[in-house]
Amino acid sequence: MNFDKRIPEIEEKIGYTFRDKSLIRQAFTRASFCNEANRFDKIGYQSNEVLEFFGDSVLSAVIVTSLIKTKTERYAHGIKTALDEGDFSNIRSKLADKRNLSENITRLGLEKYFIMGEGDAKLGIENERSVKEDLFESIVGAIYIDSGFDMEAAAASVELMLDLAVYLTRAKAPMQSYKNMLQEWCADKKRRIPPPVYKKTAESGPEHNKCYTVACFVGDELVGEGLGRSMKLAESAAAEAALKKLKVLK
Repeated sequence: MNFDKRIPEIEEKIGYTFRDKSLIRQAFTRASFCNEANRFDKIGYQSNEVLEFFGDSVLSAVIVTSLIKTKTERYAHGIKTALDEGDFSNIRSKLADKRNLSENITRLGLEKYFIMGEGDAKLGIENERSVKEDLFESIVGAIYIDSGFDMEAAAASVELMLDLAVYLTRAKAPMQSYKNMLQEWCADKKRRIPPPVYKKTAESGPEHNKCYTVACFVGDELVGEGLGRSMKLAESAAAEAALKKLKVLK
C-alpha cells in the first residue's frame, strides 16, 4: 500500500487536512515498522507512541470541553447543571475508554491504513482493541501539533470521529452510574448477594486538595478500590473497579 496516496481518504474520514503530511504518516506508524526499517537505513523512523501520549491528554480536554458546552449553562452564580461530578466522570470514561475508541476506528475503517512490520501484519495486530485505541489517540495528537496547538481543530475532528454530537444529544439524562450498576447487579434475584458497601480507607493531601481512597465490599469480599478528589468520585472509581473484577464491565 502506498500510504501517501491514501492520505486524502484518511483526512476526509477524520475531518482534518494536514499541512505536514509526515505527522499523519507517523500517527499510523507502528513500532514494528520502525524496528524493521531502521535495520536497513539510518533515517531513524519513529512510531506513533509519543503522539499517542500527547493525544490522550488532548482527547480528555476535548471531551471535558464538549461536556461543559452541552451539559452546563451559565447563570448569575457561575454554572449550573443537572449532572454531578460522578455523572461527568462516568460519561468521560465511557467516551474515552478502549472499547469506544477502538469501535470508532473500526467504524471509520482507519485500521486498514496502518504502516507496520511484517510480524505485526502476520499477527493481524491492526485488529487488536488496544492498537486501535492507540491509533485514535495518535491521530488526535498529530492534529493538535499540526494545527499549531489549536484545541478547536482537535475538537472538531474528535467530535466527528466519536460522533460526539449525536452521543451527547442522546445522553440528555444522567447516565447510569457505576454505583447504580453495581447495586443492580448485586440485587439480581439469581445472585442473592448482599449490596455493596463502601469504606474510606485513606485520605491524603491538604484540605483544599484532598485525595480519597475507597474500598468496595460485597459481603466480606473486597471487590474494588478507587481513588478520587472527592468521596463520590472515589466511590464511583471503586464501583467501576468492582464491576470489572466481577466481569460485568470489560
